[in-house]
Formats: sequence, C-alpha cells, structure tokens
Amino acid sequence: MHRDELKSLFDQQAAGYDRQWAKMAPIREALYYLLESVFAALPADARLLCVGVGTGTELAHLAAKFPGWRFTAVEPSGAMLDVCRQRAEAGGFATRCTFHEGYLESLPADGLHDAATCFLVSQFFLDPEVRTEFFRAIAARLMPDGSSPAPTWPRINAPLNTRRCSQPGST
Repeated sequence: MHRDELKSLFDQQAAGYDRQWAKMAPIREALYYLLESVFAALPADARLLCVGVGTGTELAHLAAKFPGWRFTAVEPSGAMLDVCRQRAEAGGFATRCTFHEGYLESLPADGLHDAATCFLVSQFFLDPEVRTEFFRAIAARLMPDGSSPAPTWPRINAPLNTRRCSQPGST
C-alpha cells in the first residue's frame, strides 16, 4: 500500500479503531508494562516523541504514569490524530502535547527528545532500506542517549547496525 492509501484506510477506521482492537488489550498492556521499565530512568520532565501515535493509547498511558512528561504526537491520519487529541483533552494532558498531522519528515525540528515510541508502524515499510531510514530519522530526533523501543526493534541508544536492519524481517 502507498502512503495515501494507508492514510485513507486509517482515516476510515479511526472512530472504531480502539473498539476493533479491544481483544488485543492484554498484549497492549504487556507492552506498556515493558515500556515503563525501559523508560524508568528518563528525567521527570522528559520529552517523548510518539511516531505513528494513532488514537493515542500509549500516549495516554504514559501521560498518566509520568505527569511531568511532554509529548510530540506524530500521525499522518487526521482522523486518528483527532481521536488522540480528544483522548488527551478528556484525560487532562493535552496541554503537555504537541500534535502534528503528517509524517515524521514533515515534523519541524524543535529540539531533541529523550525517547520515542513507534508501536506497530514499521511493518508498513516493506523495503528494508526505507525501514532503516525511518528508524534513522527517529534516532536523529533523539538526545544522544535517547531510546526508542518498538516491538521487534532494538533500543536505539547505540550505533545503528545497518546490516542487521537491512535483513528481511529484522524489524
């Protein structure tokens, strides 16, 4: 699928997306539990980049657990980002968020982040080189010791192993 097709698909699914994936909640909650331990050493006022934030479920979880953190939510689907924004407003943490409708490369450079999340996004990049560049772009927006956990993706706080990243199925 091309970008425009994916964006259109997620725009159509936004209103019922969380309901559609509700049966996967135990897996999602396990990921969040692991995420808390990965991010435990971050500063109390950390800046987090959430790439492909979707409806904002991980953002809401982290905002509740870490009340001093600030978030940059990046999402190409306007409808999904609207749901995320509504969730942030309802949860009382919207003032700690910057919402960006678009792709990572269109996000204005506005300082570095302490960490990033990118859950269930990289599977849409079928070309290994494109996938590698995507994670490099995330790493470029992180502090030198920043981390970016993603399912099946190693932490990005060490030099990126492009050979491993280029192997099929490595992300």
